[in-house]
Amino acid sequence: MDTQIWYAVFSTLIGGIYGACRRLGEIRTLGMLRSRFESLPWAFNKLLIPSDQHKRKGFRAAFSTKLAKPSGNEQEREKIAARFAQMWNLIITSFREEDLIDNREMDLLLVPYCKDRELDIFQWPPFLLASKIPIALDMAADSGGNHRDLNKRMKSDPYFSYAIRECYASFKNIINTLVFGQREKVVMQEIFEVVDKHIAEETLIRDLNMRSLPALSKKLIELLEFTAKE
Repeated sequence: MDTQIWYAVFSTLIGGIYGACRRLGEIRTLGMLRSRFESLPWAFNKLLIPSDQHKRKGFRAAFSTKLAKPSGNEQEREKIAARFAQMWNLIITSFREEDLIDNREMDLLLVPYCKDRELDIFQWPPFLLASKIPIALDMAADSGGNHRDLNKRMKSDPYFSYAIRECYASFKNIINTLVFGQREKVVMQEIFEVVDKHIAEETLIRDLNMRSLPALSKKLIELLEFTAKE
């Protein structure tokens, strides 16, 4: 009897220490999930995908929490992200099959891992980027050309940057798809080249007028709604 009691105490202590070191149960709220979601693909790849390289064995390896991002090329990063997205989507789909979430919640949680090559970016699940664009538009319109302050505010949340990149890439893709005339295509290409140049030089906010962005966003929404009806 004494042996069973001591075994229960010992296993509880070891399990608690191991769980704390491995950060088990650390993500308890949606806010915590948002803040840590960016590192999940790399953690998934390191802990759950078998690899013959850099295997670590022993006591210290069991309690290690280092989850550094891979230093491989872009193709390897895409492969890691695609593996995680497939697993994540299976989990979310199973939640829907068990009727734990509805269709709208499932659409917000799913990762679009079948990447659109026209966008040339990794797309994050919508629940991470929701409301980021309206906030970013208001911040840009009220910045008054103070690009340093705006950049600082944007960098405080990496999903601002992801949402803006995906929105801009999607906007370019939509416009290039809808415009048929050769002259119109040339004009739009010149406009995008100017914007891309300012983005590369980090002078977009300083040199271009951001106050009209909310109005442009409303027009784009109207265009998408009209296109969806056709």
